[in-house]
Amino acid sequence: MSVLVLAVVVVAIAGVWIAGKSLASATPGHPASAAEGSLASGFHAPDRATYYSSQVVEPDPETWTDVRPSGEYRVMLLAQGRDAHTAHDPQVATLVDAVKRWARDEDRVSLTVRYLGDPHTSIDAIDHAARSKTADLIVVAGNGLVDPVAVVSANYAGENPQQFLVLGAEVAEPTTNITATDWVGSAYLGEGVPEADYYDPASVTAPRAYAALRAGAAAVLSGYTGVIVRIPVDRY
Repeated sequence: MSVLVLAVVVVAIAGVWIAGKSLASATPGHPASAAEGSLASGFHAPDRATYYSSQVVEPDPETWTDVRPSGEYRVMLLAQGRDAHTAHDPQVATLVDAVKRWARDEDRVSLTVRYLGDPHTSIDAIDHAARSKTADLIVVAGNGLVDPVAVVSANYAGENPQQFLVLGAEVAEPTTNITATDWVGSAYLGEGVPEADYYDPASVTAPRAYAALRAGAAAVLSGYTGVIVRIPVDRY
């Protein structure tokens, strides 16, 4: 076999191996992992090939702590505000503090925070944030933003989807690119459902907000998008 033919064969074999590796890293409808480290078995992550949007994952405490971004991770936090500078209420402020703490703890996270103070422009603001492609993950905090992000997310669920993480609430019918993380007492669903049916403001505490944020971010980084991560309220 000539040197030229041998080189072609080697390149072809290498191409097949690389393609196979790429295919193994993701499954149809679900993104590849962007994580360094892995979820512990107690996270109870579903099967990568068969899990579905809105599937509830109930991890054991601290089973997400080994997961961090594999490189620089751009995060935009869109928080419900009284105005462009202030959280809408103490509960939203607690959620915002949790995201800021994560960014301080994790030096690979580049965080931008925006308060959306006008409910009439929330959909446009979220759409603009997604369209700009300046964030790897858009975190949404505040019950008043649950319905607006649900409206927007489907428009960005196709190829190279924009990932969203709803913190402290849920989306009733999430697309594959919108993950939620919360706990019993904070699981407001939107869609015109009375907030009091699912939401207890007293349940929104700093330890729960931080644990939920870390667990939800770990799920997204590990490729489990579209799920609802519900942390154990009795442990935080």
